[in-house]
Amino acid sequence: MLKLNIQTEAYWLELGLGVKVKVRPCTSPIFYAARAFMNKRLTELGAEYRKRKEIGASVDDLPDVENPEIREALAEEYLARGLARSAIIDWDGILESTGDDKAPVTPEKIDELMTGFWSIAASFSEQYTGVRELIEAEKKDLSAAPNGTSETAQDIAGTAPKRVRNARSKKTARKA
Repeated sequence: MLKLNIQTEAYWLELGLGVKVKVRPCTSPIFYAARAFMNKRLTELGAEYRKRKEIGASVDDLPDVENPEIREALAEEYLARGLARSAIIDWDGILESTGDDKAPVTPEKIDELMTGFWSIAASFSEQYTGVRELIEAEKKDLSAAPNGTSETAQDIAGTAPKRVRNARSKKTARKA
Protein backbone atom coordinates (compact mmCIF):
# COMPACT_ATOMS: atom_id res chain seq x y z
CA MET A 1 0.00 0.00 0.00
CA LEU A 2 1.24 3.48 -0.83
CA LYS A 3 0.40 6.59 1.17
CA LEU A 4 0.48 9.77 -0.83
CA ASN A 5 2.02 11.97 1.85
CA ILE A 6 4.40 13.58 -0.60
CA GLN A 7 6.92 16.07 0.78
CA THR A 8 6.51 19.55 -0.68
CA GLU A 9 9.06 21.43 1.43
CA ALA A 10 12.79 20.90 1.86
CA TYR A 11 13.70 18.66 4.80
CA TRP A 12 16.76 17.36 6.66
CA LEU A 13 18.26 13.86 6.50
CA GLU A 14 20.71 12.62 9.13
CA LEU A 15 23.28 10.51 7.29
CA GLY A 16 25.55 9.48 10.16
CA LEU A 17 29.06 10.57 11.14
CA GLY A 18 27.59 13.91 12.26
CA VAL A 19 26.43 14.78 8.73
CA LYS A 20 23.01 16.29 7.99
CA VAL A 21 21.83 17.39 4.57
CA LYS A 22 18.86 19.55 3.67
CA VAL A 23 17.21 18.26 0.50
CA ARG A 24 14.51 19.17 -1.95
CA PRO A 25 11.68 16.62 -2.07
CA CYS A 26 12.47 13.56 -4.21
CA THR A 27 10.20 14.21 -7.16
CA SER A 28 10.10 12.56 -10.56
CA PRO A 29 11.98 15.43 -12.28
CA ILE A 30 14.81 15.19 -9.73
CA PHE A 31 15.00 11.41 -10.11
CA TYR A 32 15.00 11.55 -13.91
CA ALA A 33 17.64 14.32 -13.92
CA ALA A 34 19.79 12.08 -11.71
CA ARG A 35 19.26 9.16 -14.06
CA ALA A 36 20.26 11.36 -17.01
CA PHE A 37 23.43 12.33 -15.08
CA MET A 38 24.16 8.63 -14.50
CA ASN A 39 23.62 7.72 -18.16
CA LYS A 40 25.78 10.61 -19.37
CA ARG A 41 28.66 9.65 -17.05
CA LEU A 42 28.47 5.97 -18.04
CA THR A 43 28.35 6.88 -21.74
CA GLU A 44 31.38 9.18 -21.40
CA LEU A 45 33.34 6.56 -19.47
CA GLY A 46 32.44 3.83 -21.98
CA ALA A 47 33.46 6.03 -24.92
CA GLU A 48 36.83 6.85 -23.32
CA TYR A 49 37.42 3.16 -22.50
CA ARG A 50 36.62 2.04 -26.08
CA LYS A 51 38.68 4.84 -27.63
CA ARG A 52 41.75 3.87 -25.62
CA LYS A 53 41.28 0.15 -26.33
CA GLU A 54 40.99 0.82 -30.08
CA ILE A 55 44.29 2.71 -30.24
CA GLY A 56 46.07 0.34 -27.86
CA ALA A 57 46.41 2.90 -25.07
CA SER A 58 46.37 1.91 -21.41
CA VAL A 59 43.03 1.67 -19.62
CA ASP A 60 44.62 0.82 -16.27
CA ASP A 61 43.46 4.11 -14.72
CA LEU A 62 39.83 3.51 -15.77
CA PRO A 63 37.28 1.16 -14.21
CA ASP A 64 36.81 -2.11 -16.14
CA VAL A 65 33.52 -1.27 -17.82
CA GLU A 66 33.49 -4.70 -19.48
CA ASN A 67 32.83 -6.24 -16.03
CA PRO A 68 29.05 -6.25 -15.31
CA GLU A 69 29.51 -5.95 -11.53
CA ILE A 70 31.71 -2.89 -11.95
CA ARG A 71 29.23 -1.34 -14.40
CA GLU A 72 26.42 -1.89 -11.90
CA ALA A 73 28.46 -0.35 -9.07
CA LEU A 74 29.33 2.65 -11.24
CA ALA A 75 25.67 3.11 -12.18
CA GLU A 76 24.70 3.15 -8.49
CA GLU A 77 27.47 5.62 -7.67
CA TYR A 78 26.55 7.96 -10.52
CA LEU A 79 22.85 7.78 -9.66
CA ALA A 80 23.56 8.65 -6.00
CA ARG A 81 25.78 11.54 -7.11
CA GLY A 82 23.13 12.77 -9.53
CA LEU A 83 20.44 12.62 -6.85
CA ALA A 84 22.67 14.41 -4.34
CA ARG A 85 23.61 17.12 -6.85
CA SER A 86 19.94 17.75 -7.66
CA ALA A 87 18.64 17.49 -4.11
CA ILE A 88 21.12 18.85 -1.54
CA ILE A 89 20.65 22.55 -0.85
CA ASP A 90 22.40 22.83 2.53
CA TRP A 91 24.36 20.72 4.98
CA ASP A 92 25.83 20.55 8.45
CA GLY A 93 28.87 18.59 9.54
CA ILE A 94 30.77 18.97 6.26
CA LEU A 95 34.01 20.91 6.67
CA GLU A 96 36.73 21.95 4.27
CA SER A 97 39.71 19.58 4.20
CA THR A 98 41.87 22.24 5.85
CA GLY A 99 40.58 24.26 8.77
CA ASP A 100 37.20 24.23 10.44
CA ASP A 101 35.22 26.19 7.86
CA LYS A 102 31.93 24.76 6.63
CA ALA A 103 32.34 23.49 3.08
CA PRO A 104 30.15 25.24 0.52
CA VAL A 105 27.43 23.18 -1.15
CA THR A 106 28.73 22.87 -4.71
CA PRO A 107 28.53 20.03 -7.25
CA GLU A 108 32.24 19.34 -6.72
CA LYS A 109 31.91 19.16 -2.91
CA ILE A 110 28.82 16.96 -3.22
CA ASP A 111 30.83 14.62 -5.48
CA GLU A 112 33.63 14.57 -2.91
CA LEU A 113 31.17 13.62 -0.18
CA MET A 114 29.42 10.93 -2.23
CA THR A 115 32.60 9.33 -3.60
CA GLY A 116 34.76 9.68 -0.50
CA PHE A 117 32.38 8.23 2.10
CA TRP A 118 30.49 5.15 0.92
CA SER A 119 28.44 4.93 4.14
CA ILE A 120 27.19 8.49 3.64
CA ALA A 121 26.35 7.80 -0.02
CA ALA A 122 24.46 4.60 0.90
CA SER A 123 22.57 6.28 3.74
CA PHE A 124 21.66 9.21 1.50
CA SER A 125 20.40 6.97 -1.32
CA GLU A 126 18.32 4.80 1.02
CA GLN A 127 16.75 7.68 2.90
CA TYR A 128 16.25 10.07 0.02
CA THR A 129 14.65 7.59 -2.36
CA GLY A 130 12.44 6.17 0.38
CA VAL A 131 13.92 2.65 0.33
CA ARG A 132 13.70 2.49 4.12
CA GLU A 133 10.03 3.47 4.07
CA LEU A 134 9.28 0.80 1.47
CA ILE A 135 11.04 -1.85 3.55
CA GLU A 136 9.18 -0.75 6.67
CA ALA A 137 5.88 -0.81 4.77
CA GLU A 138 6.60 -4.36 3.59
CA LYS A 139 7.43 -5.40 7.14
CA LYS A 140 4.19 -3.84 8.37
CA ASP A 141 2.10 -5.61 5.72
CA LEU A 142 3.81 -8.95 6.40
CA SER A 143 3.94 -8.80 10.19
CA ALA A 144 2.30 -11.52 12.25
CA ALA A 145 -1.43 -11.27 12.70
CA PRO A 146 -2.96 -11.56 16.20
CA ASN A 147 -3.64 -15.29 15.63
CA GLY A 148 0.11 -15.85 15.20
CA THR A 149 0.27 -16.31 11.44
CA SER A 150 1.79 -13.92 8.96
CA GLU A 151 -1.32 -14.25 6.83
CA THR A 152 -3.35 -11.05 6.89
CA ALA A 153 -6.03 -11.98 4.36
CA GLN A 154 -9.66 -12.39 5.33
CA ASP A 155 -10.61 -15.89 6.54
CA ILE A 156 -12.91 -17.42 3.91
CA ALA A 157 -13.08 -21.02 5.20
CA GLY A 158 -16.37 -22.17 6.62
CA THR A 159 -16.70 -23.34 10.20
CA ALA A 160 -15.91 -27.04 10.64
CA PRO A 161 -18.43 -29.23 12.46
CA LYS A 162 -17.61 -29.80 16.12
CA ARG A 163 -17.98 -33.61 16.03
CA VAL A 164 -17.07 -35.88 13.14
CA ARG A 165 -16.67 -39.66 12.87
CA ASN A 166 -13.21 -41.17 12.82
CA ALA A 167 -11.91 -42.57 9.58
CA ARG A 168 -12.05 -46.34 9.15
CA SER A 169 -8.98 -48.06 10.55
CA LYS A 170 -9.17 -51.30 8.53
CA LYS A 171 -10.15 -52.11 5.02
CA THR A 172 -13.81 -52.87 4.76
CA ALA A 173 -16.10 -53.23 1.84
CA ARG A 174 -18.31 -50.31 1.14
CA LYS A 175 -21.98 -50.81 1.55
CA ALA A 176 -24.03 -50.21 -1.51
